[in-house]
Amino acid sequence: MRRRVMLGGAAAAAVAVVVTEAGAAAAGREVTRYTGVFRDGDPAAVAADVTAMYGVTPASVMWFDSWASGRPFPVQQARQLWRRGIMPHYTWEPWDTTLGANDPAQIHLADIVGGAWDDYIVARAREFAAVRQPILVRWGHEFNGNWYPWGIANNGADPSAYVRAYRHVHDLVQAAGARNVQWVWAFNNGSSPAEPYNDPAGAYPGDAYVDWVGIDGYNWGLGPSWDPAADHWTSFDATFAAAYATARAVAPRKPVMLGEFASTEDGGDKARWLREMDTTLRSGAYPDLKLLTYFDVIKEEPWSPTSSPAALAAFTAWVHRHYMSGHGHELARIAGHGRFRPSP
Repeated sequence: MRRRVMLGGAAAAAVAVVVTEAGAAAAGREVTRYTGVFRDGDPAAVAADVTAMYGVTPASVMWFDSWASGRPFPVQQARQLWRRGIMPHYTWEPWDTTLGANDPAQIHLADIVGGAWDDYIVARAREFAAVRQPILVRWGHEFNGNWYPWGIANNGADPSAYVRAYRHVHDLVQAAGARNVQWVWAFNNGSSPAEPYNDPAGAYPGDAYVDWVGIDGYNWGLGPSWDPAADHWTSFDATFAAAYATARAVAPRKPVMLGEFASTEDGGDKARWLREMDTTLRSGAYPDLKLLTYFDVIKEEPWSPTSSPAALAAFTAWVHRHYMSGHGHELARIAGHGRFRPSP
């Protein structure tokens, strides 16, 4: 997760019109959404914590792992989630977290395409297959940022390098028998740097390689670590409207998720931000946005809903809305076997 870059001026206004029209088209019918959560810790324990804290069973639970850790995929944990009707969501990061993004010893896209990590990939794929239930795999997310080693900016400003690596990993996993994987191609809501080569569209691997389009974005608020003197408080719409329009333009036949999202408390009213988001989603706007994965941690900012009593009350009210009551088994069927039908 990193910072966002907003569209401005006429471009932002045009996107706002598109999203408003989509919401108007959906008026009169409820769009079912699905609650996803990321929290630090054991995935099965996180699921229990979410239920205890917010009174709902999430449709999915997400966790992260890096390739250099060498850890196996937690098959039994994934099965435990499914026994509760929760879809596992695995963010699979091709890097060594102990090294900088541009360290010569870091994992590079060329290493992946060249086969240096094939044995590791196949081993994980066999573990994916052993779950015997659908799992979401979000590989190489936020590739249009410059903070991860797999980012386009860190690979010769060549989006085709990312596409080749993505397809290589996908093909190895498929060949190893993990047909239960639903692949999430996920970009940051703003490109950094905001250069033509870094447009997410240029790094799209193709419909045959993608089941879900993911977007990551945050309301960073006042004085974030990467821009301490500035005010980056933005509404839910300002955070996601342009990126959603990009997702629909690049992959109109794929469902959309927020792979990571949250609001800080700094510089505004977080509870109001959550309530306004709820109002927007209930209106039918963003009709193809199905899964919303909240980043429930205190990290760079106080993202967690527990950051204040008012934010906790607003978040709890939101996840209890009828339209947010979708279950994991239903979530798994949205993209499965080409079932998804985008809104007109």
